[in-house]
Amino acid sequence: MTAYTPRDFSQTLSLAVAAAERGEYAAALPMLQSVYRAIAPESAPLGLSTYGLCLARIEGKRKLGMEFCRRATLIAPDDGRHWANLVRMYILLRNRRTAVETLEATLGRLRHDPALLRVRSEIGYREAPSLSFLSRTNPLNKLYSRTAWKLKHFRAQHQSPPA
Repeated sequence: MTAYTPRDFSQTLSLAVAAAERGEYAAALPMLQSVYRAIAPESAPLGLSTYGLCLARIEGKRKLGMEFCRRATLIAPDDGRHWANLVRMYILLRNRRTAVETLEATLGRLRHDPALLRVRSEIGYREAPSLSFLSRTNPLNKLYSRTAWKLKHFRAQHQSPPA
């Protein structure tokens, strides 16, 4: 077995995470396996949720994959990539409701996280209709939603800067 240095682990994890973000899960999995066989996941949480996602997608180990994703969110709760991978795991397990609930809760804390915003567009997430007692396609709901959105953005553009 090759002797790795902490720098090697870091580089390997970065390469593996980048490969997985491009959708190359099969290429990322062996890199992640080599790292996590050599070190404890808690010492390098960067790729832990990615490892879980790769295990589930490539080897079908969904239970273990979910465990790694959840553990990553506990170790690094402010890293949006782990939450995004957890949402992807829920989608993979065909649990869309939990995926959307997790995404909404996490976006409440990490509003502008690029990984979360990317996964929101991946899963085709839409916000609830403005007037929840009417259907999304109701003309009144559409009109109200558009008007509220325009008003919100108009206010944001025309607010005076703080003194």
